[in-house]
Amino acid sequence: MSRPFRSDLVIQEHISEPTLKAYHIGFDQNQFRLQPLVDVIRNVIPEFSLGYHCGASIPLTEIIYRLKEAAQIVYLTDKYSNRGEFGELILHLLLRDFQNTIPLISKMYFKDSHNMPAHGFDSVQISINGHEKKLWLGESKLYKTGDAGVRDLVGDIKKHVNADYLRSEFSLISKKLPESIPEIEYWRNLMDGHQKLDVIFSNIVIPMVCTYNSDLFTNHCEETKKYFEDFVAECEALNDTFNRLKGSVSVEIILMLMPVPNKDMLNTELDKRLKLMQQI
Repeated sequence: MSRPFRSDLVIQEHISEPTLKAYHIGFDQNQFRLQPLVDVIRNVIPEFSLGYHCGASIPLTEIIYRLKEAAQIVYLTDKYSNRGEFGELILHLLLRDFQNTIPLISKMYFKDSHNMPAHGFDSVQISINGHEKKLWLGESKLYKTGDAGVRDLVGDIKKHVNADYLRSEFSLISKKLPESIPEIEYWRNLMDGHQKLDVIFSNIVIPMVCTYNSDLFTNHCEETKKYFEDFVAECEALNDTFNRLKGSVSVEIILMLMPVPNKDMLNTELDKRLKLMQQI
């Protein structure tokens, strides 16, 4: 599998089931690997902001300017603690490096101003595996508890399977698709206003990422057998809650969990990197 951001040196998919993925960061010299995690998330910013299709067309003479532009597009504010962009970066990274997807369109294209959050899906990506094609419509949360995070994600499912919402979003997305997207006519046809809902639902995946504060890091500072046992038990318990609350739905849903010691600290470190990129 191609991993464009090479995050597998930092992030490991410790649980890899069809409907549950859980990502382990781990420790180095008894410390959570916060800075390497921040590094790989930061690396997503240019593609996330400017769009996958721009990657091959930015000349060396514009690199510095475009990096600065990419960082400014995310936001220009000190009030970042309750914003969702960093969760969206994590979602983008996990899909690209672990689910072998290609971004269809950047959510940033729908922003009205630097500091206004973009509406719609947190991520719109595609995967092509032989004859199987999937449209990935993702949501992401950064929460102080995993329980609150998965409960909030369940609420988002209703939005994703709402016919009017899907068709409204598809109407916006389909008009802005870059011509370089692989098999672009297939995706245009899937998002056509007259496409059957049965066809749409059978061709979409809803990845739901929850990055949350975990007690794992209060009780562990090494990658021991007990740590991994506790990791699996915690993630499976959250998955049980998620499945119980969401009930039966007609689309493919994948819960993706990333426990961290402190999501506010992660936010703060990412904000520092973003501000540095804005100042180059």
